[in-house]
Amino acid sequence: MKFFPAEFPLLQDILVLLITLIIIFVFIIVNFTLRRKGITSQYVTRKLIHLLAGPTLIISFFFYTGEWFSPYLAATVPLTFIILFYFIGTGKFKGESFVQSMSRSEDPKELLRGTFYYAIAGMFVTLFCFSSYPLEASSSPISILVVSTLAFGDGVADLFGRKINRMKYTIFAQKSIPGSISMLIFSVISCFLFFIAFGYDFALILWPSLIAIVAGTITEALSPSEVDNISIPITVVLIYAILAPFLAPNNPWSTFFIHLP
Repeated sequence: MKFFPAEFPLLQDILVLLITLIIIFVFIIVNFTLRRKGITSQYVTRKLIHLLAGPTLIISFFFYTGEWFSPYLAATVPLTFIILFYFIGTGKFKGESFVQSMSRSEDPKELLRGTFYYAIAGMFVTLFCFSSYPLEASSSPISILVVSTLAFGDGVADLFGRKINRMKYTIFAQKSIPGSISMLIFSVISCFLFFIAFGYDFALILWPSLIAIVAGTITEALSPSEVDNISIPITVVLIYAILAPFLAPNNPWSTFFIHLP
């Protein structure tokens, strides 16, 4: 989507990058303020960031020009947080708002685990699965699948699991049937809404996408705490990449695509 003259694509992409960073930082500051004032609980604050950050990154793809440098600039957003989490988690930099907004125990080292993996997943899907709007022939729905399962699905699962405090089960960590069901439902709904918004004909990729989402839901149910932020995207990417050539042979979109000059 171009709103600058065609001769200034870099200017537009840099502006989109900066606005995206500002929006996510505002989310963090607002959540930190709500947590400090006791308006929201610690786990709600964490999950709000979880729910908002990934979709904000994906929605920003709409506004990049789709030039070869667009995904690399977009990847600067998750890279910024990877660097911040590293410096805060190792004690080289104090970031009270990050620690209180994104950790369970308010221990800075916790940012080097689940939250860190979340940012790494965001950087991966941005670099290798960037989808610009209008949809290009060489783009991938995997970025949408990962964000839908990891941000919406996993984020909602914890909220519903705590709200409906029953039908618990424990494998490597305590989970709940209502949480798992809500993850599956919200992952599917958000995924296909994004498919429509980005211009995918999801009939062409229906089955590998649904199976990848189901696999991501099962992975979340089996994963220890904090590991699911890396195990879910790995599962979703692998399942889709393996199944798409067989279940969606007419799929015109690449599984992975690196934009080159």
